[in-house]
Amino acid sequence: MELLAPEVFIPLKINTRKGRRASVSKPENAYQITPFSKLLTKAYILQKRLLENPKINQKEFCELNKISPRYLRGILQFNSFSPKIKKMIMNGWMPKKFSTQQILTVKIPLLWSEQEKTIV
Repeated sequence: MELLAPEVFIPLKINTRKGRRASVSKPENAYQITPFSKLLTKAYILQKRLLENPKINQKEFCELNKISPRYLRGILQFNSFSPKIKKMIMNGWMPKKFSTQQILTVKIPLLWSEQEKTIV
């Protein structure tokens, strides 16, 4: 059985003018860039890389990506967040109870209803 990772799509509108640099402007419905949204995106990318290389072990993967195994375990928790929490994070919401450093070290419950009680 093959595990499929969810895709992340961040819409951008790119304006270009002749002889000038391209300017990137945010569309009206674009996601907010916050420390939590960056971690959520990074977690998705790392999980995708990990699934693309099934023959590589965790230690080698961490060495290749220049991260610690503890950081990898912490950041991969973001992929198990409920869709509601992920959407809130991508819309610019940040939990009041946790900082980015705390959420990497705290064990997050797997049940989405418990996550929403703990984090929100």
